Amino acid sequence: LNITMDSYFTSVPLAEKLFDNSLTMVGTLHHKNPHVPPIMKPSKLRAPHTSEFGFCGK
Repeated sequence: LNITMDSYFTSVPLAEKLFDNSLTMVGTLHHKNPHVPPIMKPSKLRAPHTSEFGFCGK
């Protein structure tokens, strides 16, 4: 089962709890969120108007 949510509800700890219960989620995270890894934050090395995607397989 997959859950889609907006940025108000999206968080890494919530994603981990859902994953532990065999649920997945899709949502947006603001780059200033403390749980966003540095590699996912804006960078001058990344081309403008591009996206970064992260996946976790436990």
